Amino acid sequence: MKKWQKILLIFCHIVTVSLFAYILINGLQLRWRLGYVIFWIAALSGIALYFTHFNKYICNALIKLYAFCWVLLSIIGGVITFLTYDSVYCETDEYIMKEAKGFMGFDTAVLYKKYGLREIEIHRYELVFPKSITPIDSLGAIIIYGEYPDGEGGCDKGAVVYPMNDEIYYNNIDKIKEYAEQCHISFDSL
Repeated sequence: MKKWQKILLIFCHIVTVSLFAYILINGLQLRWRLGYVIFWIAALSGIALYFTHFNKYICNALIKLYAFCWVLLSIIGGVITFLTYDSVYCETDEYIMKEAKGFMGFDTAVLYKKYGLREIEIHRYELVFPKSITPIDSLGAIIIYGEYPDGEGGCDKGAVVYPMNDEIYYNNIDKIKEYAEQCHISFDSL
């Protein structure tokens, strides 16, 4: 491997590890699965360091050990990726609703607001399987069209108005009830 290739590989690895650490420390959710992409670039560049060769034996041994650690981290990362990969139910221009991956609890749909490269969690909805959503920002509400458990092991299709911003929602509760009645939509007061 040429010297410039080694420098480029090390630089790429340092940058992606730094970015990934920043994402983890700040608990950011990135759009388009960019968090996963950054982790896998860091992992693969860390593993690729195994194939670099330096003049000193100690340097080579430490680099090989470091690359081996990245192999182990990649295996753990693969399992975590599989367990936490959240599929998208539906989205609009400003919002995206995803299935929340969890180990215990009810099936949950999570509403995120798109904000540049980030997704900011707005609200969680239990026992909802959305097909489409219509946010009503002025009332702090969202209409979720989808399937809802019927209590007998099946699902019913329908539309329900849910809160998106609790403060605005509960200040406009009468307007929301009126809107729901006009549109023949179920109303969930939570």
